[in-house]
Amino acid sequence: MTTTCPPLLDRTVLPLAELFALVLDGQLYRVGDSFASTDTPDTPALRALAFSALRPGRLVADRGTAAWIHGARSRPPVQPQVCIDRRSRSRVPVGFDAHQHVLDRDDTEVLSGVTLTAPLRTASDLVLTLSRFEPPDALEVRHLLALARASPADLGERLRRLRRRGSARGLHRLALVERTRLPGPVT
Repeated sequence: MTTTCPPLLDRTVLPLAELFALVLDGQLYRVGDSFASTDTPDTPALRALAFSALRPGRLVADRGTAAWIHGARSRPPVQPQVCIDRRSRSRVPVGFDAHQHVLDRDDTEVLSGVTLTAPLRTASDLVLTLSRFEPPDALEVRHLLALARASPADLGERLRRLRRRGSARGLHRLALVERTRLPGPVT
């Protein structure tokens, strides 16, 4: 007889102390606010599933949360970052860092039932909204551009078309993104 274990465990399955004890024993690893068995691959789909446990309604994962789901950062932000499409006008639950935007169809994608901003949209949001922009942030944006199969020039063109508040600052930050290279073999 075989038993099936859900891909993610949380405090509804076991007490938090036991989950962390299993992490210390090397049986589980943390995925956002959930936990997965060490033989479960850490994938964007798994991270999206972990976020879906938190996400009420029609909230769209964006900025740091979307970067984490895409795999461009190692941890999700402490406060989940979400976007509400202005056309849907839904309420924002307490505990979320939320803002409203009009989202175009190619600005989002769906993964494990979760809507999140696409890598290029996520990169442009990070360049525009981060209060400070340093080399680790540029590396994160570079990773998102690689996922989108886009260049810093493509991102610059997108920022010029947006005409959003902070676009000039975002274009200035592109110089750091252009100088940043993803780690890997030298070709």
